[in-house]
Amino acid sequence: MGTKLLRGRRSLRLSATVFRPSNAASSSAPSRLSAPVLSACFSSCGRDNGQLPRVVSEQTLFENPWIRLKRISFLDAQGSKRQWTGLERTTTYPKTAPRPTEDKQEVCDAVVVFPFLTKHGAPTRVVLIRQFRPPVGQWVLELPAGLIDAQEAPEAAAMRELKEETGYVGSRVLHMGPPMVNDQDVTNGKCRLLLVEVRDEDQQPPLKQQLEPDEIIHVVHAPLDGLVAWLEARKRREKDAIDARLYSYALGLLALPRGLGNS
Repeated sequence: MGTKLLRGRRSLRLSATVFRPSNAASSSAPSRLSAPVLSACFSSCGRDNGQLPRVVSEQTLFENPWIRLKRISFLDAQGSKRQWTGLERTTTYPKTAPRPTEDKQEVCDAVVVFPFLTKHGAPTRVVLIRQFRPPVGQWVLELPAGLIDAQEAPEAAAMRELKEETGYVGSRVLHMGPPMVNDQDVTNGKCRLLLVEVRDEDQQPPLKQQLEPDEIIHVVHAPLDGLVAWLEARKRREKDAIDARLYSYALGLLALPRGLGNS
């Protein structure tokens, strides 16, 4: 599905300051590591020689159209051979080609969208989804997300997934993060987090989701101001699980004197 990025006249503003503990002189405050200590840390991990630790072989134990279970053999920092069991998506590299400026390590499986719903004269809200997740057996409050199609740009994938899962049309991408790992002890999957402004004036009601047959998704609106408190209250009331990426971002907003300002 083609996606057009709309350029807007208004912008969201982010004000940030350094987040410091209330008692900077406290002995419990974290201290900086000196260069010799950092050097020793890297040396003990075997990273200074560029050879260890490293993966030496992989064996497929199970595969279906979506995931692959692998036994991974690797050498630890001392050169001892060890094994790990992990998952990878079958939909990632090389089926999804990298951009000309990217290499294999920069290719990611998916996008995660943080949509800010703005309306003139009204507080900024966040568009969330409440999705039933069979692996955890419960409803999860999370951000719209999905796999990147072959040859698809991450920005286009973000706009497409936002429209499919929520019915909202993204107005513009405010920021796109680098490929990031998630659950890296289990999988090599990577995703990009994109901040997207969704302007109320760009929507054409009624909003309509375009879900897959196995997707069970409800659209939920949350206030940006006080998002952490809202999520925690929702969890107590509805017993929903909360996606770690959503909660981490909400916590980060607490480190700011102000969050994203109202439009």
